[in-house]
Amino acid sequence: MLGGLGGTGKTTIALQAAEESLAAGRRVWWVSGTDSGALTSDLLELARALGATVQDIEDVSQGRRNPADVLWEFLEPQRDWVLVIDNADVPDALGGDGRTPADGSGWVRPTSSGLVLITSRTVDPLVWGRHAAVHTVGWLTADDGARVLLDLAPQAGTEDEARALSERLGGLPLALRHAGLHLSSPFNRERSFTAYADALRDRFPELMRAGTDDRTIVASTWRLTLDALADGDHPDVAETMHVLARLAGGIPFRCDLIDHETLGPRAAENLRALANTGMVTLAPQGDDGAEALTVHPLVVEVLRHEDGDHRTHLKVAADLLAAATERLGPRNPDHAASWASLASHVTELLRTAASRPDEPMPEQAAAAAARVAYGLVWASRYFTARRFIEESLGAVASLGAEHPEVLSLRLTLAMTFRLLGDPTDAEPIAREVTEARGRLFGALSMETLKARHEIGLCLTVQGRLPEAEQWHRKLLEDRRNLLGEEHRDTLLSQSVLARLPYRLGRLDEAEELLREVLTAQRRVLGDTHPDTVITRKYIGQTLAARQKLDEAERELTALLPVLCRLHGDEHGEVLSTRAELAAILAARGKGRAARRQFGRLLRVQRRVLGSDHPGTRKTERALADL
Repeated sequence: MLGGLGGTGKTTIALQAAEESLAAGRRVWWVSGTDSGALTSDLLELARALGATVQDIEDVSQGRRNPADVLWEFLEPQRDWVLVIDNADVPDALGGDGRTPADGSGWVRPTSSGLVLITSRTVDPLVWGRHAAVHTVGWLTADDGARVLLDLAPQAGTEDEARALSERLGGLPLALRHAGLHLSSPFNRERSFTAYADALRDRFPELMRAGTDDRTIVASTWRLTLDALADGDHPDVAETMHVLARLAGGIPFRCDLIDHETLGPRAAENLRALANTGMVTLAPQGDDGAEALTVHPLVVEVLRHEDGDHRTHLKVAADLLAAATERLGPRNPDHAASWASLASHVTELLRTAASRPDEPMPEQAAAAAARVAYGLVWASRYFTARRFIEESLGAVASLGAEHPEVLSLRLTLAMTFRLLGDPTDAEPIAREVTEARGRLFGALSMETLKARHEIGLCLTVQGRLPEAEQWHRKLLEDRRNLLGEEHRDTLLSQSVLARLPYRLGRLDEAEELLREVLTAQRRVLGDTHPDTVITRKYIGQTLAARQKLDEAERELTALLPVLCRLHGDEHGEVLSTRAELAAILAARGKGRAARRQFGRLLRVQRRVLGSDHPGTRKTERALADL
C-alpha cells in the first residue's frame, strides 16, 4: 500500500510499477478506488474477463454471492499479475458487505499468485491489516526536487536556483510538476525558477490552482481529505488543521507538548485522523524517541490563504504554544531541543500576528516567546536566543514597551548579552527593565528584584567590583526583608556576594563565606539543587586559587558530571569548570594533558560563546602559554 499526503506522487509511483511489470511480461489491471460503485463494476468486469459466468454475475446482483468472492475465485488461480487500485481514500469501500480491508476477505486479500498495489491517503496500518505492507510516500529532498524541476524546465535556471524553488515548494511532487510545466510553457511570463519563486509571493493562490481537477490542483487536493474526514466521524477536523497551519511548516512539534484541551474535546481523534491520512506526518524526535508531528510547509501556506477565521485560529495556536512552553523546564537540559523547535513555531506565529496591525497581538504568544527565550539561554543556545529575542521584540512592539512579557524578553536579552561577554550592552537594558518593573509592580517586588540581580551581575562581569559588592549587599537586604532568610533568592544573593571577595583576591574570606552559604543551601535546597552545586563549584575554584590543587581537583572532578546532568554539556558553568580543571593540569606541569583539554574546550567555546568571548580568549591565551 502506497499512502501519504495528496500530491506526493503515489499514483506516479504506481504507474511506474505498472509499466515495469508490463515490461517484465506480467499482466496488469488498473482500477479506480474513488467510487465504490465504479470499483465494484470494474472488478466484476475483471472477474468476467478471467472466466466468471453470467450466472456468477447474476448471483452477485441478486445478493446470493459476495462480489469479492467471485473476483478472487478467478483471480487467485492466475499467476504473475499486478492489480492496482488507485486513490482508495475510503478504505471501507474495499471491504464490502460489512467486511474491512484488514479482514483480508474483501476486494483486497493476501495472495501468493500476484500483487495488489493500492494508493491511498490513509496510512494507518491497522486499517489495512497485517497482510498489507504500508509504504508512506513523503516529499522530496531539495536536491531531488531540483532534478525534477530541471528535467521539466532545463532552461529555467541553475541547479542552485532550482534547489531554492524546490525548498520553497516543500519538495511536494505535485507542486514541483506544476512549477516545471508552468516554466516550460512559452505562454507564461515566468520563465525562470527565481521568477516563479518571486511570483509565489504575489500570486500564490493563482499558481496553486493550476490543474484539471481537485486531485491535480495543489490548493484543492488536501480539501478532499479534510472534507472526507468531516463527512465521516470528524466534523471539526478542519478547525484542528487550521490551528496546526498557524505553526511553522516543516518544523516538528512534539506530540507530548500538545494540550488537547486547547485544541478541543475531540483533539486526540482529530490528530489521529490527520496523521492516518497523511495531513500531518509523525516521526521520532530527540534522544528519547518521542513522536513529533510535522505539517508540510505548502499545506500550511495553502490553508492560511483559505482561512476564513484566522483570528480564532491564531489565538488557539497562541494558546497551544503557551501551554507547550509551560510543560517544559527552562533549566532542564533534556528539553534543549524542544525549546529550539518551539522557537521556530513561536517566531512564525509572532510574524503572522505582527503582519496584521489592525488586530491585537495575542498576549499568549508574547508569554510563550518570553519562556522560549529563557529556555534557549539555559540551553546554551545564546546566539539563537539573541536572534529570537530581537525578532520577538519587534513583533510584540504593539503590546507596549512596559508590557510584562515585553519586559521579560528584554531582561532575558540583557542576560544573553552578558553571557555572550557584552555586559556593557546588557547593563542599560537591565536598568530600564528594573525601572519599568518598579513602576508596574513596585520597587521591592520579586520581579523588580530579579532585574536588579541582573544589574549586579553585569557590574561584576565588567570588573566594577566595589560597586557590584555594594549593589549586591543592598539587594540581599531587600530580599531578606521581602522573602525571608532561607528563600532561594535570598540564598542566591548570599552566594553571589560571597564570590566577590574571590574576584578581589580575598581568598580566605571568599572560601569562608561560600562555605557558610553552602551549609544553608544544603539544608534548605538539598545537595543536588543547581544553586547548591554552583556554590560548590566556586569553592573548588577558590581552592585552586589558593593553590590547594589536590582538594580543588577532587571537588571539581566530582562536580563536573553533576553539572553536565543539571545543565547540559555546553552550559557556561560546565565550560568554566572544564577550564579550571585544565588550568590545574597546567599548574601541575602536565602540559600535554592540559593542551588536549584546552583544545577540546576551545572548539566548544568558539561555537557556543563565539571567538570574541572573554572565556574563549582566556582559553586561547592559556593554550599559547603552554
